[in-house]
Amino acid sequence: MVKERSLIKNTAIVGAGTFLSRITGLFREILISSMFGASWVTDVFFVAYTIPNLLRRLFAEGALSTSVIPIFSQYSEKSHQESQKFIYSVFTGLTLVVLVVCSLGIAFSPWIIEMVGIGFRSEPEKVQMATNMTRIMFPFLLIISWSALVMGILNTLHIFSWSAIAPVFFNVGTILTLLLLRTYTGPYSLAIGVLIGGIGQFVIQIYPFYKKGFVLRFFKNFWHDPGFREVIRLMLPVTLALSVGQLNTLVDRIIASTCQEGAVSALYYADRLLELPLGIFGIALSTAILPSLSQLVFKNDSQEWNNTFTQGTRLILFIMIPITSYLAIFRNEAIRLVYERGMFDAIATHMTAQSLLFYVPGLVFFSMNHIITKAFYSLKDSVTPVRISVIMVGVNIILDLILVRYLDFSGLALATSLVAVLNCSFLFFFLKRKHSFYKKDRTIYSWLIKIIILNLLFIGLCWGILHLVQNIQKTLSLLAFFGFSFVVLSLIYIFLSQSMGLKEGKSIWSFIRRNLVGKG
Repeated sequence: MVKERSLIKNTAIVGAGTFLSRITGLFREILISSMFGASWVTDVFFVAYTIPNLLRRLFAEGALSTSVIPIFSQYSEKSHQESQKFIYSVFTGLTLVVLVVCSLGIAFSPWIIEMVGIGFRSEPEKVQMATNMTRIMFPFLLIISWSALVMGILNTLHIFSWSAIAPVFFNVGTILTLLLLRTYTGPYSLAIGVLIGGIGQFVIQIYPFYKKGFVLRFFKNFWHDPGFREVIRLMLPVTLALSVGQLNTLVDRIIASTCQEGAVSALYYADRLLELPLGIFGIALSTAILPSLSQLVFKNDSQEWNNTFTQGTRLILFIMIPITSYLAIFRNEAIRLVYERGMFDAIATHMTAQSLLFYVPGLVFFSMNHIITKAFYSLKDSVTPVRISVIMVGVNIILDLILVRYLDFSGLALATSLVAVLNCSFLFFFLKRKHSFYKKDRTIYSWLIKIIILNLLFIGLCWGILHLVQNIQKTLSLLAFFGFSFVVLSLIYIFLSQSMGLKEGKSIWSFIRRNLVGKG
């Protein structure tokens, strides 16, 4: 039986690793922003990174790892030899496909930049630099795809820690490249850093993978393996769903390139700040819950599947709603702390804070979408999320074109949040309608009332101390404030939740006592 305690523990493991990766990622962004600011150089890099990063989410950390876990969950119940053969087959087929994609990407980089960076067309210097950067970064896709395959295998075996900290080595590789090569390669050190960082992220996961007795090797009869074919069957609609979803990012980047200088960078920096809590809690929980849901489907235990999914959704809401409030209230101070130094001036801070304000309302729904989508994938239904994603792309484009006229580049952030709300609503509706495994939680309404009251109290506390931080200028003072306020407000939130009878607070506090304070 999957216990809530186990779910919290696995989420904490992934969340801790993700926290380290997000912190080192913030150091990377701080270094980039201090070296290059929110300028045309960073605009060019972020545009050049758009397609390789988009394909990474499709082939690697999105479709591949998601599709491998439900299938390998079945192989893990069989012999080690069959499991190894399955890995050989997926590794070989994946490598061949991604090599073709990389070759095409390098060959057609000028056309890609013409399409993505519409606002650069009248500036040949920007187009040429973006094209060169894109070509440098495309091999990163193959390396990160291998990394995602290993991650999927380890997660299925409930080994979350190594994969969770692997992105730390991506960030460290990028940081070292910027520090060591920027003098010699200039802005191109940004692209080279992505490639070197990808190698670090892959290599660090090889040790636990080999320790489990698995190796990566090419296999000439890979196409005849039934497990590989099943992965392809699942992966194609998942890839389509993710590609459709990533079109939203692509459209936003294209439209932003036509706005004022620095708009692409401001949206990117705001999104990266939002990725910190999303990765630590939202994505971590969905990563931890997928293997459990997949195994429960294999065992045909619908009751326990429903209990586990309900625990996951409640935990997401319990954690992400106060974080959303906290980030919205202290957005200016957070951006000053993280980015405002060197070339990143007060104007860049204002633009980024403006973007973050409109991104933040979608944070809860971004997190919910991850866990609901994983629920569909555990049921081997990857078609329904595709259909919903197609609708959402159309809605996003319409909202982008309308809101950018009134709110400039900030309208793109608001459109993204509104689409997240609609997407979550559609996913829940069709999960209930199509799958008997999911049963509606009858106690959710009384639970939500308690959560709303609890968070109104939390918002009042945040507003009450906001004036204390507005006049703080020194970075260390801001850092001390955020560290102290986050810990204190989190403890107050947990204790208030327990007094209101919310078991999530009790479970989290029990976990903290056992693992951080001591068993007592």
